[in-house]
Amino acid sequence: MPDLSTKKISTSLIKEITSALESVKSYGSVEVYIQNGIVTQITVRNIKKTNSKFGQKL
Repeated sequence: MPDLSTKKISTSLIKEITSALESVKSYGSVEVYIQNGIVTQITVRNIKKTNSKFGQKL
């Protein structure tokens, strides 16, 4: 397995990941998918928490 710890990361990829992280609101996650040492997808999830209790009548 090749050592990827010293592999150069492009500034455009760093900007994309930074933008994804900044777009997460109060709760969420950013997933970076890597295939054969190349980032193929960045997924951003924003989670909306509710104030209602489980089983509470509306």
